[in-house]
Amino acid sequence: MNNKYIFVYGLLKSMYDNEPAKFIRKNCTLIEEGSIPGMLFDLGTYPGAVFDPSSSSLVFGEVYRIDQNEEDLVRFLDEFERVGTQFKQPNEYIRKMVPVTTNNGIIEASSYLYNWNLDGLKLIESGRYENQKGNRG
Repeated sequence: MNNKYIFVYGLLKSMYDNEPAKFIRKNCTLIEEGSIPGMLFDLGTYPGAVFDPSSSSLVFGEVYRIDQNEEDLVRFLDEFERVGTQFKQPNEYIRKMVPVTTNNGIIEASSYLYNWNLDGLKLIESGRYENQKGNRG
């Protein structure tokens, strides 16, 4: 990632107790909530965010500071999000730097963004994802 912050908006948020969310909390510190311009879609059992700097809608999530094990964290999250040449191409997600608006200004953070066709997907108009189980299908 070559960056000390990550923005999460779905199953990796602090409210979830799945292994990837625990791994983030083990290696990172939750800084604060934030948002990016764009749209959030319901993909069934997990969400997908699309960053769009010209959008009037927002995707809400959390900003973490990466404190340790950045390479392990990236490898683990790339596997969870199925990012890399070993997965179906094009990947469902891409890892990208985004400007996250927080109460303390803008923080540049890495995030996993949805990368497939949006046709037929259900928009989450609130920009907030909450799945009771907190597990990816």
